[in-house]
Amino acid sequence: MPIIALTVLIHTLTIIACSPTPKQQEYITIGVLLPLTGEDSDEGLRALNGLQLAREEINNAGGILGKMLDIFVLNDRGDEEYVVQQYAVLKEIGVAAIIGSSYSNVTMKLAQASEKDGIPVISPTASDPEITRGRDNVFRAIFIDDYQAEAMAIFAYNSLSARTAVLLSNDNADSYRLATRVFGESFRNLGGQVIAVEPFGSADEFAGILRRHAANPPDIIYCPESFLPAVALINTAHELGFTDTALLGSDAWDGVLAYIINGDAMKNVFYSAPFSFDDQDESVMIFVRNYFRKFSQIPLSGSATAYTCVYILAEAIKKAGTTNPVDVISAIKANELDVITGSIRFDENNNPRTNVYIIHLGSGEYSTYEKLSF
Repeated sequence: MPIIALTVLIHTLTIIACSPTPKQQEYITIGVLLPLTGEDSDEGLRALNGLQLAREEINNAGGILGKMLDIFVLNDRGDEEYVVQQYAVLKEIGVAAIIGSSYSNVTMKLAQASEKDGIPVISPTASDPEITRGRDNVFRAIFIDDYQAEAMAIFAYNSLSARTAVLLSNDNADSYRLATRVFGESFRNLGGQVIAVEPFGSADEFAGILRRHAANPPDIIYCPESFLPAVALINTAHELGFTDTALLGSDAWDGVLAYIINGDAMKNVFYSAPFSFDDQDESVMIFVRNYFRKFSQIPLSGSATAYTCVYILAEAIKKAGTTNPVDVISAIKANELDVITGSIRFDENNNPRTNVYIIHLGSGEYSTYEKLSF
């Protein structure tokens, strides 16, 4: 049974119990759904680390309302159908809220399943605007796709002096298509020229698309995508000689460095992110130091936004004075928090307006090229 298998994996993170024993009554339990296996597992595991650190800090500080915080983690496999089954498990357990999932398509199914039950749900990294629209109980800790796409267009035109662009549009993902469309509109409004919008169904098509533009390379290529297709694009562009074209991506490009072998391919690679570990804000530096001490890794965005999700929920429960979902949701909406991703206050669609960091890979490491605030 999936719960038992995962319990073995995370037994150091959480106390697992399915019946209301006196010991369990001492805990406030938050459920978590993340992709911990499969091709999306890198993102899920980074988020898991952030959750673990936040839980430890909160409990070391005395917990929530006199109780310890418990985090009950289930693997959603990055699967749209399976996440609904795992949601039913968390609902049956009676968790106070749910953090998840990592990607927009899976999180959309989670949002739809939870809407009628009213359980508070917050995603660390799902950026499709439709996930929260019209859903009172669903939140996110990351900016939405059109917000980051507009920021990237401004960056490309103003900071890179780009005037021509080729846009790659994923046929299989509404959120990525939205980002491509918004980027194109924003870039044109600034005075840029979109040479072509190239639809694709898989990364295997990148070589053919790029060859069509090899004779007249654009200043930039914009491709909102997850990190594995992004790696294919970066390597393919380098192999085909696009040395003077900047490659621009979205927050889901976090993690590409682990898969790019040729350092020269990274010279002109930039993407948008809600967090950067080299920000000199004191709270960020403390988080990075504590995270590195615990995991011997530098945190990327998924770790930081998952960590932030725990604090958003913890503060809301404290303010509400209860785990009643209606009261917790009201407290989330009312709270304004200074967290490691910026000052968070949710708008009418439960979306935060946070900083947008432009991450550059040119030196073979993640570094902030620019920090944008709107």
